[in-house]
Amino acid sequence: MHPGDLASTLVVFLEDRHGKALVRLPNGSKTSLPHECLDLVEVAENLPDHVSRDDLTSGPVRERYRRPAPSPSDPLLSTLAAAMAHLVAAVDTSTDEEASPDAASRWFEYPASLFHRLGAQDRHRLADLFRDAARKEPEGTWRDALLEVPEAFGLDEDDS
Repeated sequence: MHPGDLASTLVVFLEDRHGKALVRLPNGSKTSLPHECLDLVEVAENLPDHVSRDDLTSGPVRERYRRPAPSPSDPLLSTLAAAMAHLVAAVDTSTDEEASPDAASRWFEYPASLFHRLGAQDRHRLADLFRDAARKEPEGTWRDALLEVPEAFGLDEDDS
């Protein structure tokens, strides 16, 4: 291995912390990484008992569990997702006088139904776009509100 070569290692995701993934490294230490660095994501119970380095670099485990590589940046898609995330967060953080809960519920029924028609992979991609928009904001309550948008629409749920 030489400086500048790509390297990979298994980490265990612990939690989302301030918009980053807190992970445990093989040596037991913890660090935080941008979520987009985690491109091979699977629940540990679903993995075979032993996962080899070859499995992760070229084998069937990689192909089965690797998240799709992000497509080249699509400014229109990113802009629309950011606009939607900001709109949802603005309504969710408004007072009852600014936006009644009943009205807010009605406003989001149709987008929610459209999102749920998407396949799991597309819903996860949309959730990632919403989180990307949130991560562009400074840390604080507004960013936290934006990070809640994917969960509010159930975008991280798998098809049942």
